[in-house]
Amino acid sequence: MNKILKTPNIDKKPSSLRYYQEGPPTSVNLQTWRLTVSGKVKQELDLSFNEILRLPQIEESRRMVCVCNWSIRRTWKGILLSTVIEMAGVSNPENYYLKQTSIGTKEKGVYQSTIPLSDALTRRAMLIHTVDGEPLPLEQGYPLRLFDFGLYGYKSVKGLRFLEVTDQFDIGEWERRAGYNKDGVIRPKKYWMVDLKKWNFVKEPGEVTDL
Repeated sequence: MNKILKTPNIDKKPSSLRYYQEGPPTSVNLQTWRLTVSGKVKQELDLSFNEILRLPQIEESRRMVCVCNWSIRRTWKGILLSTVIEMAGVSNPENYYLKQTSIGTKEKGVYQSTIPLSDALTRRAMLIHTVDGEPLPLEQGYPLRLFDFGLYGYKSVKGLRFLEVTDQFDIGEWERRAGYNKDGVIRPKKYWMVDLKKWNFVKEPGEVTDL
């Protein structure tokens, strides 16, 4: 197995804790944590962390983009969203959306975000538990985070607890608080590429694959 190299300039990445978020829990008990998949499904799922680790794993270098105009390419490991969607027996995903809900805290409650399911599957969205060979830090979504790399980071819920397949495209936290676009698709514009230490103009909407 190839050694995972440390992301260049990772120490220069802005901390998401500088910005308002739902408030990550101070700890998560992996013995009791579950990922629940429900809603418009044939089979509800209640997966433990170990059960997720036993599913087919993938590890890919992909670039995430923050709506705050910075971006970084890292090596992410987890499972494809399509794996659990198929296990849940979802038919006609083009008719549905996916509502994500975080573990949350008593102080700040939960964070929720809804994305078009078919688009996320087409873009090979991942349920991520590891970055650069290490478990996700709490700040970045421990123990599990959904990431659709064609969307800004605010659409991808950290500390994931529930996935609900629904026919409703609900407005999310950042859409309410900051007026961000409901679809969350990455827009063509200039972004600071943390790992490259330079500004680059992204020409096409969606996932950034050429940098």
